[in-house]
This record gives sequence, structure tokens and C-alpha cells, in this order.
Amino acid sequence: SSSSSSSSSSLSSSSSASSSSSHSSSSSFASMNDVVPLIDAQTAAILGGIDKFTIQQHYKFWDNCAEQPNTYTIFNMEKQQAIMRVEEKSECCSRCFCAPNHSVVLEFNALDPSGNVIFPVITMEREGCCSKNCLGCIICADCCANEAFVHAGRVEGTAGKMPKDMVIGRAKVPIGGGGLTPTIQVMDRTPTSDNHFATVTGPTIFGGCSELCCSVPFKVERVGFDGKAVKVGDIATITKMKPKSFSGAIREMLTDSDLYELEIHDRSVTPQQRATLIGTLLLMDYMFFERDIDMCGVQQTSGPGGGGRFYINICNCYCFGAVCPCQLKAPKQG
Repeated sequence: SSSSSSSSSSLSSSSSASSSSSHSSSSSFASMNDVVPLIDAQTAAILGGIDKFTIQQHYKFWDNCAEQPNTYTIFNMEKQQAIMRVEEKSECCSRCFCAPNHSVVLEFNALDPSGNVIFPVITMEREGCCSKNCLGCIICADCCANEAFVHAGRVEGTAGKMPKDMVIGRAKVPIGGGGLTPTIQVMDRTPTSDNHFATVTGPTIFGGCSELCCSVPFKVERVGFDGKAVKVGDIATITKMKPKSFSGAIREMLTDSDLYELEIHDRSVTPQQRATLIGTLLLMDYMFFERDIDMCGVQQTSGPGGGGRFYINICNCYCFGAVCPCQLKAPKQG
């Protein structure tokens, strides 16, 4: 697609030495399916053998006092077994004052059956608003658009400045943001650039109090060479799950702890493409569902007497890349 080609140079091919070494250590999944296999054999076997993932964001007590770095656990949904843990690395100052639009690096680590970390598998970076000043606004240029890169293995560096030789995929919101439809383009690594292989789209209305009673589905459609979706059914579904209990609803109201499901419908989706879809899911969490006190709160007012007005956020509306709350506010006193 035209929007993806502008950034294709960022996924330039790695050196022949690193490529040949990565290829020799790849699993049968990667060597048969991924065009440029970069993830290790164990990671490829884990991702290629699972079609249903659950991603649980951890609850952190101090998150209500100061914004804490996110932690997620990824489960094999059918076996209810934890397979990976994801840890956010970010600067304290930008996280406290700019969240959820701050720069983040997410480190994925494989887990053994006892839940212990055994080896790093993936690194994801999202450049934030300190260098992309219009992030979170209506998307009229690249400086306004959310974009995430998914790397094979552990990669050190600052979000937005990491080397791109081990990138396996990329997710980006297009210019215009998809209009009233949340839209993310998902790219796959090729030998010379990248390939727009899927598009994630979701509903216009989501979030707020609607999360208590409604799950939010996002469909993942395969994209042809012309950049248009191929109407042969969705290759995957990403779902922000509603609470399953009263205690879950209370936690949803008071914290940022969320639960997601990723279901792969098309078995031809390669291990690295699956890794990129998981990274896309986490990018969506920061874009749409990490808004502090999203259901209700007190809005400070100016003028004589000061004080604040209580509000209930019924839902959020998506508009060209921006998320606009739909609120009911208590009348001003006096």
C-alpha cells in the first residue's frame, strides 16, 4: 500500500552473515513459511503451534498513585499455560506525564512450565510523544501516527532509535487513521523491504462504561498486493474481553488491568506474523485502552470556587486517529 511503502526502507535486509546464521537456527515453521526467518527455533515452534492466545495485563497496586510500567502474561488459551511474560521499559518522567502516549520498549521472555523466565524471544518498540509531538491527535502526517516495530530476540536501545536489522514486522496507523474505523496496517519482513500483509479494523465506539458489558472485537483481514483486503474471511480476531465477574468489573473500573484474546483462523499465518499480531495487540492496548480513569472521575473546573465536576464516560468514539470521550457530567453547583 502507499502508506506502507513510505516506511519500507526502515525494514532493510540484514547483513548476509546475520541472515545465514538466523536461517540455520530457525524452526521448520519459520524456514518453510517466513520469508526472512529471524526468530529462533524454540520461539518459532511455540508461536507456530498455538492458534488461541490470551494476554492478561497485570494489576499493580501503585498504578493508582503513579503510572507504573505495564506487565503482561501471554497464555496458550487451550492449555491455560503461561508461555511468555512481557515487561515494559520506559522512562519514569515520560510515563507519568505522557502516558499512554509515552515511548515504550516491551521485552518478551519465554517461560518454563513453572513460570520462570528462560530466554528472551521478542522486543517491541513504540516511539512516543516526546519525539512525535502530535501522537494521539487526528492523523494528518506521520508525526501523528502510532507505529510499532517488532524485533527478533533481545534488542537494546531507545524506542524510535533501535537498529532495524532484526525487525520481523511492523504495525502502523495510516494517514487519516481509517476515518471513523480504527485501522492498523500490519507489515511482514521481506528480503528488501516490508509487505503489508494484513489490516486490523475495529468498531467506532468502544471503551468507557461500555467495556463492563461488551467485548470489543477487532478483525484482522488479509491484504492483497494492491493494498485492499481479500474477502476470504478474517485470518485472525483480536478481542478486548469484558469482565467475567463482579470483582473483575470493579478491577476494570479502578485499574488499567485488561484481558485480550487473539485467535488465529488461518493456519498459514507464519510464526513471525503471529509475533507481529501480538505486538499489534499490545500497541492497541496503549492506543485505545490505557486511558486513566476511563469510566468515571472528577474533572477540575476553573473560575470562582474552583472544585470539580463528576463525570461518567459512557464510551469513546474513534475519529481519524483521535479517541474522543462521550461523557455525562454533573451540573455545576451555584
